[in-house]
Amino acid sequence: MQDNINTDLRFSIIPEWVIYADISDRAIRLYSILARYADNETLQAFPSRETLAKRAHCHIKSVDRAIQELIDIGAVLKSHRRNGDSYQSNLYTLKRVGTAVSPGRDKAVQGVGTPQSPGRDTSVHLTRTTELEPNNLTSSFNEFWELYPRKMGKGEARGSFQKAVNRHGLDVVMDGVRRLASDPNLPAPQFVPRASTWLNQERWDDEPYPKQDLLAIPGVSRGVRPAAEGPVRRLWVRKLHDEGEHYECKPGEFGCK
Repeated sequence: MQDNINTDLRFSIIPEWVIYADISDRAIRLYSILARYADNETLQAFPSRETLAKRAHCHIKSVDRAIQELIDIGAVLKSHRRNGDSYQSNLYTLKRVGTAVSPGRDKAVQGVGTPQSPGRDTSVHLTRTTELEPNNLTSSFNEFWELYPRKMGKGEARGSFQKAVNRHGLDVVMDGVRRLASDPNLPAPQFVPRASTWLNQERWDDEPYPKQDLLAIPGVSRGVRPAAEGPVRRLWVRKLHDEGEHYECKPGEFGCK
């Protein structure tokens, strides 16, 4: 009997300290996927978030959380690549050296050399640690504000922007606001939530606005979504109205123009 041997065996190397780290199973899986894409010498890879989500069989948002776990333990560095003024996919640099507690051992499992601080990159790329410095934050927020369709509450939006970038990364927020600004069914600005609300509620994951024949709805002009209906829904809309959010108010309702 003749055996057939398949020599096209592909595998990823995961350092033991990453396996024993206090991170989720998905984060470990993401590390292995990145290792398959990484260059053997530089340990750098730049697959898109969509590709990572497809390979890991999960949502893009789950990929973002898993990558952040790897950044927090110093297993991955993330940089934002640019081509002129436009953003490209992230650049990920794997770290084979690190420190993590191994079960059943008194000492940590360590590699050779001194591990860098979690998520820190000393290159010239815009990284998670440098993107929040005042100059970079101001530039990024100004770009966000220029794109956001409703110019109201800029000061409040600036604080929400920084929190969102800290938690989810600059590319997630900027990709989301670009999708919002380019939505062909975007309603009139007064019916779009304030930027701070949009950021705090992580609405970059919202579905696009639905296409509707608004001219067929009495009292509603084109470019404005129909307001929420039902007595309970109207109480919710009134609460939003009292908080300064009018994107669900009907024209003339609660004194709205």
